[in-house]
Amino acid sequence: MKKRIIAVLLVIITTFSVMAVPVGAVSEKNNKIDIVDIWNNGYPMFDIGSFLETVMFINTQMNTILGFKLFNEEKLIVRTDEVLTGVVEDIFEMTGVNFDLVFKNLPQSNQYAELVTSTLNLNIPEAQAFLNDLSGQGFREGNMVQCVVMRVISIWLGIVDDVQFVAEPVSGNPNLFRLCVAITYRDGRNDKATTDIYYDTKLNQFVGKDGSPALFGYYLNLSDGVVYTGIDVWQRQLGFNIFYDIFCYLTPFFFHYTTQRVKFNYDGKDWMFQIWKGRYAIANGGEVGVYTRDESKDGTFYDCAADEDMLVMSMDVYHGDELLFSRPAALHWWVTGFQISDTAYLPQSLTIVSTITMKDKEMLDAVVEALQLKKGIIDYEVNGLDITLTW
Repeated sequence: MKKRIIAVLLVIITTFSVMAVPVGAVSEKNNKIDIVDIWNNGYPMFDIGSFLETVMFINTQMNTILGFKLFNEEKLIVRTDEVLTGVVEDIFEMTGVNFDLVFKNLPQSNQYAELVTSTLNLNIPEAQAFLNDLSGQGFREGNMVQCVVMRVISIWLGIVDDVQFVAEPVSGNPNLFRLCVAITYRDGRNDKATTDIYYDTKLNQFVGKDGSPALFGYYLNLSDGVVYTGIDVWQRQLGFNIFYDIFCYLTPFFFHYTTQRVKFNYDGKDWMFQIWKGRYAIANGGEVGVYTRDESKDGTFYDCAADEDMLVMSMDVYHGDELLFSRPAALHWWVTGFQISDTAYLPQSLTIVSTITMKDKEMLDAVVEALQLKKGIIDYEVNGLDITLTW
C-alpha cells in the first residue's frame, strides 16, 4: 500500500511539474528554454480545458495504480442557449479561451453524490428543499456565500444529468438578460437556478442587479476581456495579510505574480500601497491596493481602506510597449484588472503605471519619502497632489 501511495504522488508531481514548464517555450534547436522569447512573446496560457484534461489523465493513472478513479469516464453534459453561445464564441475569438472545450471536459462527480445520499439514506427532494431554504435565507440576510454554497450542494445532491446555461430577457430592458441554469436530474425532475448575474448586450458586460458588480463584487467586460473589482468586493471584509501572497507563491500553477509594498505614516495611521502584476489563473493583470491600520499595531495585517480613506486611482498595464488594458481614474481602495488571454506573460515583463491622488501635501511628502526607499525599483513622478508610479 505504501508503494502505491508513493507511486500516486510521483504521478501527480511529475504531471504538474511538466505542466509548470511553459508549453512551446523549449527551443527545438538546443532543447533549452528560450527566456528571451518567453519575455517578449509570453507562453501559451494553461487554460481550464487543458486542466480538466489533465485531471482526467491523473484519473486514469490512479485507476491503473490503485484500481479506482476519482471520477468516472462520463462527462457532465453542459450546454448554452443562443445568447450565451454567442458570448462564449466572442470570448474565444478575443482571447483563445475555449469554454466550449471546458464544458465538454467537465467530469461527472455523481458517484460521490450517490454515495452521500445512499450512506445517509437521504430523501433527495426533501434534502434539496431544506438546502434551498438555507440558500434563500442566506440571500435574504445578504450572506451570498451561504446562498450560493447551499444552492450548489442542493443541485449536486440531485444527481445531475444535464445542465444548460440560459439567458432570460428582462422585462422592460431589451439589452438585459438574466443568467439562469436549467438542470435535469437523473430521476427526470427539472430544476432552474436563477442568479443575480445579468448580461448587458449594450455594455457587452456581465453585471449584477441595477448595474452593480456581477458576482461577489466583480465585473466582467467582454469588450476587452477584463475582470475587475467593484468597491465592495468580498475581499474588502478580510483585510490584507502577507500569508495571502505566500499562499499564491505556493500555488504557481494558478498564480505567478510579483509584488511591491510602499509603507508610510499619515494622519495617525500606518498606510500601505501594494502593487501586484503577473498571471492570475487564465489572465494577465495587476492590482493597486490601499490599506491602513492603527499606528500602534505591528505585524503584517492591514485593513482595507475605509470609505473615508479611499483615493482616486487609475491603472494601465503594459506588456513591453503594448498597452494591454486601462482602468480609468476612480475613487477606490483597490483598482484591479485581469485580462483573460490565451498567452501568459512573465510578471517581470509587465509594467504597471498607476496615478494616485493624495489627500494633501502632508500625505504627498510621506509617500515620496517612502518611495525613496524603493529607488531603482519603482519610478515615480509628482504633479500637484498626483503621484504616478511606474513599475
